[in-house]
Amino acid sequence: MKLKHLLTGIIMAAAFTVSSALTVFAAPAKGRFEEVTSQTISGWAYDSDEPDQALNVHIVIKKETTGEEVLNERLSAGEFRKNLLDDRKGNGNHGFTLNVDWASFGDGVYVIEGSVDGRAFSNTRTYTNGTPEAVMEPDAASSTVPQLQSLGIFKTTGYCPCKSCSGSWGRHTSTGTVATARHTIAVDPSVVPYGSKIMINGTVYTAEDKGGGVRGRHIDIFYDTHAESKHHGVQNTEVFLVRA
Repeated sequence: MKLKHLLTGIIMAAAFTVSSALTVFAAPAKGRFEEVTSQTISGWAYDSDEPDQALNVHIVIKKETTGEEVLNERLSAGEFRKNLLDDRKGNGNHGFTLNVDWASFGDGVYVIEGSVDGRAFSNTRTYTNGTPEAVMEPDAASSTVPQLQSLGIFKTTGYCPCKSCSGSWGRHTSTGTVATARHTIAVDPSVVPYGSKIMINGTVYTAEDKGGGVRGRHIDIFYDTHAESKHHGVQNTEVFLVRA
């Protein structure tokens, strides 16, 4: 009987140890950019294990063409955001706003990366500084910059040849071409006709695909990998029609 009680005690202790071990994992802190303007970058950072704690975020801005780092800033995410409070993110004091002097960086396309506690934000943003004509590289053959016509602000997302994004289509597009990164975009052809040359953040793409969820003012940008497409996230970007 004593042996039975001893074994029962050992089993209960082991179960308690396992149960305790399973509860020590903390939810990772999360961060996201909300808006990038000509003067500021805003977003939020939140840790569900410390719902009322203002976290420190790390913002890095790099020039897209060279990877040159032009800004490296750390700041506290402690501004009140009603939408965060409504989403039950603690007391709502988890926003941040960073003032940016884009003019000091020169014309170009810039990549904005963020992290909190060493964990990357769920979305990376880009910003085009200067006029589209100044940002765009001249055509090598003609040494002239094509004319650009603004089509306004579009929602842009990313997709890749994986089954999750493209099903059985893979790299095959709806126009019969092979999708290529930094070249192919999926569009709503009633808004952007197939074959159109579209400039997004300094890169010129060709409208040659159509996604099942692409409707209206929405453009899906093709990437080689799923990680890259997820990294793009959802952005609201001004797009330009390139005219020869």
